[in-house]
Amino acid sequence: MNRRLFLKSSAQTTLAISLLPILNSKALAEIYKVSAQNEIDLIASPNDFPLLNGKTTQLLSFEGHTIQGKIKLLPSNSFLGPTIEAHQGDRLKINFKNQLSEPSIVHWHGLHLPENQDGHPSYAVGPGQTYTYDFEIKNRAGLYWYHPHPHGRTGYQVYHGLAGLFVVRDSEEKSLNLPSGENEIFLVYQDRHFDEDNQLIYVQSGHDIMMGKMGDTLFINGSREKANVVKKETYRLRLLNGSNARSFRLKWNDGRKITIIGTDGGLLAEPIERDSVLFCPGERLDVFVDFSINNIGDEAALQSIPIVDNGRGQAFDLSVFKVQHEGTKIYSLPVRLSNLEKINPSEAVNPNNPKVFKLLPKQGIGWTIDGLEYQMNEVREKETVELNTTEVWEFDLTQAGMIHPMHIHGSQFQVIERVHGPFSKDLVLDEGWKDTLAVLPGDRVKIIKRFNDHPGLFLLHCHILEHEDHSMMRNFLVK
Repeated sequence: MNRRLFLKSSAQTTLAISLLPILNSKALAEIYKVSAQNEIDLIASPNDFPLLNGKTTQLLSFEGHTIQGKIKLLPSNSFLGPTIEAHQGDRLKINFKNQLSEPSIVHWHGLHLPENQDGHPSYAVGPGQTYTYDFEIKNRAGLYWYHPHPHGRTGYQVYHGLAGLFVVRDSEEKSLNLPSGENEIFLVYQDRHFDEDNQLIYVQSGHDIMMGKMGDTLFINGSREKANVVKKETYRLRLLNGSNARSFRLKWNDGRKITIIGTDGGLLAEPIERDSVLFCPGERLDVFVDFSINNIGDEAALQSIPIVDNGRGQAFDLSVFKVQHEGTKIYSLPVRLSNLEKINPSEAVNPNNPKVFKLLPKQGIGWTIDGLEYQMNEVREKETVELNTTEVWEFDLTQAGMIHPMHIHGSQFQVIERVHGPFSKDLVLDEGWKDTLAVLPGDRVKIIKRFNDHPGLFLLHCHILEHEDHSMMRNFLVK
């Protein structure tokens, strides 16, 4: 929790993998050379952690070990898994070892991978078994993450601690010289619910399934500590909503705009400023903030305010930044951040006839896509995609409503049109490359996605994990 490892490769091998439980603002840079061979073990096992005063909490956790490549592990009391930091174009071998009492498999959320590397639940391995991943990182620089994906148990395993960050770097990001080191702060937000013995309370009722499991205790980077001591400098905040079901509406308590420079799939073309922004499970945000305008002793809080402006609910602090030192690192954002390609809808095979997926509840099943239960190997004609094509899909939430963050495995996509319901206008952020899309009641949202290089069976699902586990998930087949 208190240090951060930076690994700098030679010109021939640019992989930088830092297996740390979490990255924070008190990091110290340490430079290491990395060999051409990069292999790690990633072990999932039961563990106990002192999360609250009194008894330890029984959790599940990821542990990482370096097999090849000079990767250093630093001690931590966080229940989050190790952070993996790599460069676009690098190749990485990961041996996932399941030491749980039930099947599991790892999904690399947001990474563009072949079917057998993506973590489809059909690849889940049983207790004591190993699944080996071996893939090239094709993604542009961005904040991605990993978590289990066994069918029917994803929510349980994530809620009990199995998740970690996956940071990708590239030359475009490096050329911008964005705030780094102590000025790049990674923040993972999760909520949990405990009993009187400090043990996690998971799904107990149909309400927990229909609404998703929410907790009353907030964790940031696996800790309850909200305070970050900062200097009068500029910072880059890398945010992940790692909650099972809770969405946040982010806003600065001092009235400053939220300056967003990146979303799920990396940097935006240019900075975007918002008074507030919706932040759903599975989504990531890259936020730039300037504390040089503050006085020594000031505090600024990134808060979550009520999602609907109806006078109900209260704002609460997510992270508090205490300005306690003078600084010299002042960075001015350029007008242009990235050469972000926008997909022309004319590229699609169905630009005027999107494939429509209706998000609705069905009695006896719960929340669904098109009213159907999930079957492990079932694929409809609509869910079959021709390799090397581009398609337009539409998510329709006009018949019933709560927020559904829809996640599509495989390559990133772009939003091309949103017909707003009564809540989403000026609240959602659709710009940039996305892999998780907030769909609000009354919305109809069109996205465009390329299916260029990986045939096979992939998933489309709601990232409220209790919805995913109870049938709000479908396969799609690229062939």
